[in-house]
This record gives sequence, structure tokens and C-alpha cells, in this order.
Amino acid sequence: MTIRLSEGLRNMMAQGYGLARALHRGYIEVYSGVQPLGADLTNAGSTKLGIITLASGGLTKETRATATLTVTGGSGTLTGVTVGTLPIVMDPGLVVWATSTTVTAALIRDAINRSGIARASSAAAVVTVEAPPGTGTAWNGLALAAAGITCTGSNFASGIANVNGLYLDQPAAGVITKPAGIVWSCNAIATGTAGWFRFFSSNTSDSGIAIATLGEPLTMHARMDGSCGVGTGDLQLSNLSFVSSPASPHTVDAATFTMPAA
Repeated sequence: MTIRLSEGLRNMMAQGYGLARALHRGYIEVYSGVQPLGADLTNAGSTKLGIITLASGGLTKETRATATLTVTGGSGTLTGVTVGTLPIVMDPGLVVWATSTTVTAALIRDAINRSGIARASSAAAVVTVEAPPGTGTAWNGLALAAAGITCTGSNFASGIANVNGLYLDQPAAGVITKPAGIVWSCNAIATGTAGWFRFFSSNTSDSGIAIATLGEPLTMHARMDGSCGVGTGDLQLSNLSFVSSPASPHTVDAATFTMPAA
């Protein structure tokens, strides 16, 4: 088996999020059975044995705050898009009003996504912007605004903070790991032998089924799959044998992910 990345995770990494940021405050599900051929595929053929969090704590998944821009003007060149006072578009002058509010909204969406600070989608004249992973409630109440092209903005709302999600250490030599001294663990919820894992980003909507059936463009569905082992594997566990009654405890001894040089 090998590390496999979902399309959403690869897109986020290509846009500048990075692996650690994309999976920040996520969680790991451990499964028996055979690892799927891709992280976009369903986990339905495997038994979920446990959910790894910080020190086996109860998990609250993050809900990322959202806000909207509605394009109303019929001319102009974009000079900026801001969240509060934070600019979220690089080179806004590349966006010039074109053809219709729908087309212009799509251009603004693409400019936000290229910048890699927030994530955007559009429908007709409305651009919906989602706060970055790990921001929780921090963007609630901040105003989304555009300048240069007339738009009506709203305030970010509905962000809910993650509780007991995992985080990765600072990278060194292209390798990123579980932080030393931080406990990643779980208690078994089913009986079986651990074979593979799926590392999810922290969001409320990803249930692990095939991404093609979820159909939610803003949530990005960042996932990373890999192998489990004792003293070996991408995720090294204290014990591969999970027993549900009484629930056996399991600790991650090491988790190491390497960005290849070629």
C-alpha cells in the first residue's frame, strides 16, 4: 500500500495551502480490509475500527464560515477583495468586468482560488467564499467586500470551531510528522485488524463515501490514505488488533509523510 491523496487535497496543495494546512485539525479513521485505489473512492468496503483524535478526545468537526459577494455592476476592473482588512486576491487588476454578472462572478471566484487564502465557488452572479481550514469561528462577523467592480457583500457567519482535531509538526527536509509529545489515539469502536487509514480534513460534510456522490464544491474534501503497521507503515500504531468490547486503546507511535524531491 502507499500514500494516496484525494483530488481536493492535491488541488489545495497546488493552490498554496500545503499538506499541514489542508489537514489542520482533521482526524484519522482506521479501517480493516483493503485500502482503496484512490482517496476519492468510498470506504464502504472496510470496517471502521476507530477514530483518532487528540488523546482520544471527543471530536467536533469544523464548520467553515462562509460569506457571499453578489456582482451587481456592469463595468470596471477589480482592485481588491477583502475579508475585514485582509486582502484575499493577488493581482486583482487581472479581473475585468466581462459579458455578464455571471461571467464576472466566475472571474472573481477564480481570482480568489488562485490566491490560495480562501476558497470560492460561484452560481449566477453570486460568489460564495469559504474560510480556510482551522479558522473555526475566527472569521464570523468579518465583512467580505470587493472594490473596482460593484458588488454587494455579506458578513461571514456560521463558523464552528473544531475540538480535538489533529495537527502536524513543522516540516524538515521535506518530511512532516506527528508532533513529538502530542498524543494521537483512539478507543476501538469495532473488532478487526487495522490495515489502512484515511486522514480527513476537518469539515462536517465528508462521511468517507465516494467524493463524486457528495457534490459540495466548497468543502474541498481533502483526504489522505495510507497503510497502518506496528514499527512500520505510514501510520505506526501501538497495536493493530482492535477489540470493541471492552474497547481497546490504541496510540499512534509515529506518523511520517514525505514530499518527494522528484
